[in-house]
Amino acid sequence: MKTPRTYSASCHCGSTRFRFTGEEIRTGLRCNCSICIRKGMVVSSNYIRASEVEVEGQEHLALYQFGDKCMNHFFCRTCGIAPFSRVASLPPDYTGQARLGDYRVNLGCVHDLDALNLDIEVIDGRSF
Repeated sequence: MKTPRTYSASCHCGSTRFRFTGEEIRTGLRCNCSICIRKGMVVSSNYIRASEVEVEGQEHLALYQFGDKCMNHFFCRTCGIAPFSRVASLPPDYTGQARLGDYRVNLGCVHDLDALNLDIEVIDGRSF
C-alpha cells in the first residue's frame, strides 16, 4: 500500500460517523445492480478491511439485505443515507479480494472528497 490516508465520513445528519484508513481515493465505482442503480451512489473501488474502519453511532443504522444476502447494506434510521455496506458471505469458490466483514464505502459520505470528480468505473452488478 502506498502512504495510507485517514478519511472522515458521516451520514447526512451526522448520527453515524466513521473513519477509515487506506490508499488515497482517486477512483470510484458505480454499479447497475438493482439496489445500487436506485441509490445512485459512487462507492469505494477497493474493499476496506474491517480493521481499518472505526464507526461511531452504529446504533443509528438499520440493515437491509436482499437476494443472496452476501452484502449487509446499512442506512441511517434518521436521514436514510447509506454510508457503507459490508461483505456478509462469500461463495466457497470465490477467489477475489473481498473478505468477510470488508467494507464498501459510499464516497459521497466522505468529508472533503468530491465523489463525482473521481474517475468512475461502471460495473455490471446485474450479472453477478
